[in-house]
Amino acid sequence: MHTFSKHVLERLKAARNADKAAWLEKYVKHDIKSLGVGIPEIREIVKSSENEFLLTQKSVPLQIQALNVLMEQVYTESKLASIIYLQLYWKKSDNRTILELISGWFENRWISDWNVCDWLCVRLISPLIDKDPDNTIEELSKWNKDKYLWKARASLVPFAESKSIGRHIKTILSFSELLIKREERFCKTAVGWVMRQYSKNDSEFVAVFLDKHKEWLTKEVITNATKYFKP
Repeated sequence: MHTFSKHVLERLKAARNADKAAWLEKYVKHDIKSLGVGIPEIREIVKSSENEFLLTQKSVPLQIQALNVLMEQVYTESKLASIIYLQLYWKKSDNRTILELISGWFENRWISDWNVCDWLCVRLISPLIDKDPDNTIEELSKWNKDKYLWKARASLVPFAESKSIGRHIKTILSFSELLIKREERFCKTAVGWVMRQYSKNDSEFVAVFLDKHKEWLTKEVITNATKYFKP
């Protein structure tokens, strides 16, 4: 195990909180394993570990190796540490490299719950859509058709927090039409979340989408998608 990864994992385990871990495991479900360490403390551990081991000064392949070690661990906090590292230190990195790395995480089934999936989407992929929409959407279009639930969900969720959501309605529509027809709850709820956010721009568009696809909707999707509708 890379010294950086080993140090981060040891620090996380030392900071464990059994009560918080039990609460998070019950809340997220999906048989996750938690150490009960909060985001601010995870971020501090990543920063202090970087200051000590200077991982950012190493080659990209070596950084990827260290991040993969963190991501493959069973603990949620270790996975979040890997995401936070990218968020902090890869802001100027090539977008394709970031997306290829994330794609590999899904392929290896290292992301298998909505908590880690959505944190990754909002913190890493949403900014990429705003920064480099063409290349990012090209990659997400591949994810949208993936059989793995969480990779498919990650194709759509980032648009919900994109600052440029209004520019991507054709993509949102295309991705949503595919996911809403899948049986998995978390493919459908991805559609509900994004439609809820887009309804702030055009509630009529969302209403038409819901009516057209009503045979595949759930009550949960309808409630989320119409949250901001005027009475």
